[in-house]
This record gives sequence, structure tokens and C-alpha cells, in this order.
Amino acid sequence: MTASAATAAFRPSASLAELPFIEVAYPCGKPALLSLAQVLEQGERVRLVTTDPLLWAATVRLLLAVTYAAGSAPSTEQEYQDQVLHGLDLEPAARWVRTHACDLDLFEPRKPFFQDGSLRAVAEGRPDATVPVLYLDVTAAIRRPLLSDHRHLHASVPVSAARAACLLLVQQMWSMSGRISAGDAVYGEGSIHGSRSPAAGGLVIQPDGTVAQVLGWRLIPLHGSGPGAARWTYTSRPTLRREQAPDGESDALTWHHRRILLLAQGDGAVGRVLFAQGRRIGKQAAALTDRPGCRDLLTTESGALLPARAVTGEEDTAPLLHSWWTAPEGSWAHTARRTAEALGCQPPDVRVTGLTVHHKKIDNVRHVFLPGSLLGDARGKGAAAHVMNTRAQGVDTQPGFGSTHLHQETFMGSSDTERTAALLDGLDPDALDLFVTADTPRRRPDTSETDDAVDVLHRKLGTWAGSHRVRALMADLAAWAAEPDPTSQAYSTVTRLVPEELHEAAMLTASLFAAHRRASSRAPVYGNAPIARLVRALGTGHHRGPGHRATRASMTLVLAAQSLEELRPPLLHLIRDAASSSLTPDWACLLRDLARWGPAVRQNWQAQFSTRSPLPSRDEQPADR
Repeated sequence: MTASAATAAFRPSASLAELPFIEVAYPCGKPALLSLAQVLEQGERVRLVTTDPLLWAATVRLLLAVTYAAGSAPSTEQEYQDQVLHGLDLEPAARWVRTHACDLDLFEPRKPFFQDGSLRAVAEGRPDATVPVLYLDVTAAIRRPLLSDHRHLHASVPVSAARAACLLLVQQMWSMSGRISAGDAVYGEGSIHGSRSPAAGGLVIQPDGTVAQVLGWRLIPLHGSGPGAARWTYTSRPTLRREQAPDGESDALTWHHRRILLLAQGDGAVGRVLFAQGRRIGKQAAALTDRPGCRDLLTTESGALLPARAVTGEEDTAPLLHSWWTAPEGSWAHTARRTAEALGCQPPDVRVTGLTVHHKKIDNVRHVFLPGSLLGDARGKGAAAHVMNTRAQGVDTQPGFGSTHLHQETFMGSSDTERTAALLDGLDPDALDLFVTADTPRRRPDTSETDDAVDVLHRKLGTWAGSHRVRALMADLAAWAAEPDPTSQAYSTVTRLVPEELHEAAMLTASLFAAHRRASSRAPVYGNAPIARLVRALGTGHHRGPGHRATRASMTLVLAAQSLEELRPPLLHLIRDAASSSLTPDWACLLRDLARWGPAVRQNWQAQFSTRSPLPSRDEQPADR
């Protein structure tokens, strides 16, 4: 008997229909580990209680796909309302799972659940192509490029079939973009370039409660051709296009963003896997929440994906409540809200889960709980909108600004004027000035029709920042900020725009601008606050500006500088810190101050940095001489 035949003869079975892998709790608080069929059979009693938010969301999607496949979905709004009022019968779904246990088997040779069975030939012919099972864990390399940084894999150990099932569910729902450690020669063209799943980087909203309550609220009617067919295993499709689109809700919920094969050991544990890019979802003309598999994604007021980074922590409910009230038609949030209003009942409690992603790295996992009492309070629509509008004006001096007010009865029942006063109460009076930014420079009121040289250079800086043709110039300017070089070509490019008496100040300003853009291209190009005032916002937590030791030390060096050459290093440090906080100074004001650097300017900077008094308006500031 060959090795492969022996392996087949003693193949372990791990059907999710029978494999206990879902963590639940009973009403008395007793925890349990149940199979997929058991969870559906006891859905009116048990709640999902896994501590991994990503797995919680992925498990709900699996239950949703199974319930759609069983034909339990409502076909009309009236059926959906009846389902919400009287509960959802999960018996057909549990029966479907028992009947299709083979389709849900992790180790089925030809059609393994959520995997590509054709990769078994790769495992036999290229055992060196396998990777440790920890490669599937999307949270194993926080703040590092998960797909290409493998330092964490040295600690990988075999996992049980139940744990492998959980990793598989999370990987297929939350796949990150990036380069995969695979070979095109092994897996086929395009297999090494991982694409992002729709959920990664966004926020998924799902109802909470018992399994029956979760599915009762979440299983909404689908207009058109219905849910379509689920694809529980990876299969080739009759198309020549690399990018495809799901043909229905069930297809999208079981979409294979990665080609994976779990390699079971004799004891049923999984130590190594095969891993490559799966199917890419192509561009779709439909609105985001009209696309299959995207109805539970939160959106902005314009209908675009609400990024997970918009939520700063577990207490930051304002963006989520605002999205709940502005959710477009076709989304789950819109359907649930309108149904609750029509039935005169309270919406369900919800969980919002997301991954904050930056440069193909996971920064952190977001998980926020919103009670149904908050979602059902009609005053929340205006209150959340007011908080978000205030944030848009630049007043979010602390993460989650304004969210705590949404849980206060006095704030919810107040007028807009009273809400504004409550939000700004206790803030630094110059908070608005610190954070106001602009896409274009604002002209000074005393400027004549013929712009002065400072304003010409000011606008030119923005042009350079937005052009790919002057990357070399921006690089030279950034290098000048670190080490001035009079022979640099950037010197003549900048100085020809200003009179001779402004050459040194203009060159320093332009170099600091380039350093600011290099430190953070996401920071606004222009700002309206003088640099000394802006520095009041630098620091951490409640310790900012004069109250932050490092910032205060840097500003001491700035104010002690007798010349622009002495000023350059500490000022460069502050500029980079400002960019890291997405803050931008008024470059024209900085240039004018540098051109007049001396005791009077240093005294003015000291006052701007140290005092809490509001800034004078631009119109009230004295003209530069």
C-alpha cells in the first residue's frame, strides 16, 4: 500500500456538522463547545461567546450562509417582519447541516470545506511549498506585514481541527492584501499577490443575542434572483477573467479569497498548510451595500465604505451611530432600522467589528458594542450628526471625541446650540485654531492683486506636493532640512521665486515643508495655525504642548536659537511630530516669521505656545514688515 493510499485509508474526519468548534454560553452562563448542527438545534438558548471578535463575525456569516442554503430566508418584507416578531425556525437549517455533513468536512479528499482540494497534488509533489499553520492567523503579526513577515512562524505548533476551522473562517472573511510567500510556478500565475477581502479595513455590523435572534434579524429578504448557490469548496470557474463577481449572496458569503489546504496529521491535528491567492472580486457598478456579501458593511453618509480607522476605540460610538442613521437602502442596517420603526419595537443590540489597516499591516482590531436602546432613540440621528460635524471642524482633540455625550440624556435632548456648548466645554480655547486645515492656502486680507513673493512660494509648495514630476526636488528639499547643501539644485529652484532677503528663510521653509510631506503624506498640505500655536497640540493623552515634557524641551531649544541655522534641527523635529499627528502649520506665516527671526518673533512664539488665550483672527493680525 502506498503512503498516499494509507493516508486515505486512515483519513481523519472533521465535519463541522459534528465537530465541536463554536464557543457558546447557555442562559445560566454555562459555557460549551458545540458543533454547527448543535448550535442551530439549540439556537433559541445559546449565544456565541468567543472572545475573538473576528471569529465571532466570521461565525455569524457561516451561520447565515447555511441558513440561506437551507432555504430559510424570507422573500418579502412582511415575512421578514414576521420573522423578527415571532422568531426564526432553525430546524430546516440544522437538518440541512446534518444532510450535507460531507460538504462541511475539513479533510474531505476532493471537496474539503472552504479549501482547494486540487492542492493535494502540490502537497505530494512539492512538500517544500507548505507553510506553518500559524500563517493562517491574521492577527499573529499586528503592525507587521502579515503575509511577508514570518518571524512569528517560528513559534507555530500544530493545532486541533477545531482551531484550524476557526483560522480558516477568519482567513476567508478578513484576508489582507500583500505579497504571499508562494510561487507562481507552483500555484499558477497571480498566486503570490494577495488581494483584500471586502471586510478587511472596513467595519461589519451584526445583531447580537441568541443564535436564533441573531439570524432572525440578520436574515433579510434579497430582491432579484435570491441568495443563489453557496460554494463550500474551491472550484474552477468557466471564465478567462482573473477578477470575477459573486453571482449571489450565498456565493459571496462563501467566497474563497484564498486557496488553502489543511494538511492533517495522523491524530487529526494540523501543522502545515498550503496557501495562495484565491479568487479576486472585480469592480462592481452597484452601490457598496447592494453588492452580494457587503450588506453588513457600514458606510459613510455618501455611501462609501466607512474605514475601521474612523473608530478610535471601543468607546467611540459616534461614527457608528451616524452610519446607522445614514445607512443606504439595501444595507442590513437600513433594513433593520426601518423594520424596527414599522413594528414599533427596539432594534437589536449590535456588534461592530473591523480591522484597521495601514500599508498592508493590521494596526489593531476594532470591536464596539451598541445597545438597541441607543439605536432606537430617534434623537440619536441629530446628536450623532452634530458630533460628527463638530469633528469635521477639527475639534477632535481626544480620541473618541463626543461619543460619551451620546449616552447622556441631557445631551440627547438638547438643541444644537446647547450640544455645541457641551462638546466644547473644558476644551482648550484654541482647539479650533490648532486643528483647522485647508486644501488651498488662504489669501491674506492685505494682499494686493499682485501676490507678494511669500504667497507665490506658498502656493508653489502645494503644487510640488501634488506633482509626481518633481519627486527629485522634494527629495532634495527634505535632504536639505537634515543637512543644508548650497550646491543643491533645489536651492536655485526655490530662491528664484523670492527676493534675495528671503532666500535663507524661503529655503528653510521649503525644506521643512518637504520633510513634513515625507513624514506623513496623509497630513493636510496646508494649515491655518502658526507653528508655535500648533505645537500646543503635540504630545500624548492629556499631556500636550507645555504639559508634555518632550514637546516643551524641543520648544525650549527653538526659542533659544539665535539664528536660522541653530533653529533648523529642533524646528525640524517639531515639524515631523506635527506631521505624525496629521497637523499642518501655516507655511506662509512660518516663512514670514523666519524672515524676521529675532527677539520679537521669539517672544511672540513663546506667548503663542505658553498661553491659553484664543488666537486673534487673521484679519486682526498685524501686517508683516
